[in-house]
Amino acid sequence: MKTIIKAHTQTAIPSARRVGSLAAAACAAVWLVAGAVPDAQARNGNVLPPTAQPLSWTIDDMAAAIANFSASGNDPAFYPDTPFQIIYRHPGNAFTVKPGTYFFVKLFYIDDSAPIIGDWPADKAAAADYIFGRTQLGAHDLEVEVDGKAFSLDDPGYIGGPVPTPNSPSGSAHLIQTGAFLTPLSKGVHSVVIRGVLDGDAMVAILGGPWAVEIAYTVTVE
Repeated sequence: MKTIIKAHTQTAIPSARRVGSLAAAACAAVWLVAGAVPDAQARNGNVLPPTAQPLSWTIDDMAAAIANFSASGNDPAFYPDTPFQIIYRHPGNAFTVKPGTYFFVKLFYIDDSAPIIGDWPADKAAAADYIFGRTQLGAHDLEVEVDGKAFSLDDPGYIGGPVPTPNSPSGSAHLIQTGAFLTPLSKGVHSVVIRGVLDGDAMVAILGGPWAVEIAYTVTVE
């Protein structure tokens, strides 16, 4: 059965082992456009627009970098080398980072390992209809909430991929990762929450009903 991983780290949807990071093992975000984000904004922990390229990384770059990590169910052995703290589901769901650290928040991922859910998109242009289309996954109400402030990710721009996964631990050939960059947080303890719903026809056909997730993380900056 595939596992949908949803935001908040990567959560898995029972029946889709790769629809996964709207969190992390069950289905589980910075505005830095071209590296120029006002200092005040960078300190406040804001989810960046999908076109942002913090530290010169794009949403697609992150999808490729964390593909095997997501497909493995967030196995630490597959944690990628990136300049970001990845927010993902794990025991305790807590992270401790240094000031100035940028983040990438995983919402959910899905790959094309068997059985394939719905009509797998042939390219990035078709990925939006696959993720948001009512006859496919039907994703909606995708959010990242930082210290009580919610940011909507109901935007095709937050879809990374499909990216090739020739060495995927799930046996997939391609993977799609939904997530967002988050600017650095000020010193102290912060809350990051991910949530979303997938209730399109293809998803309901696999699960027998809608899939919804909400995962809370704690981030300490010291």
